[in-house]
Amino acid sequence: MNAGTRRAKVVRLEDASPSEITADGASGVVGLPLLELGEGTGAFDVRAVRIHPGGVSADHAHPWEQANFVLAGSGEVELDGERHDLARDDFVYVPPDVRHVFRNTGADDLVILAARGPRV
Repeated sequence: MNAGTRRAKVVRLEDASPSEITADGASGVVGLPLLELGEGTGAFDVRAVRIHPGGVSADHAHPWEQANFVLAGSGEVELDGERHDLARDDFVYVPPDVRHVFRNTGADDLVILAARGPRV
């Protein structure tokens, strides 16, 4: 992408367009895109993920890195079979090709900010 075509962007989480994520066994998960691949450098994307109580993300792996920051709620993440408790302000780094799944084990929504890339 040409540097001249990039645009600054401000998005309120409540204004992001929610989409239910149901692929690969996910349930109770909503994605909220904040920066799509076609914006910015095109090398990474950023989205918030809202997992409702009892919800679970897809158990999956992908060839790009993923950096996650817990904004609210509590739960757990499983990384290549190893479980870790999660709470607000926790950070989770997922290297390429590492299987991972997020679960909400709390009473409130688990909200995670996820940056994924490089994707080029």
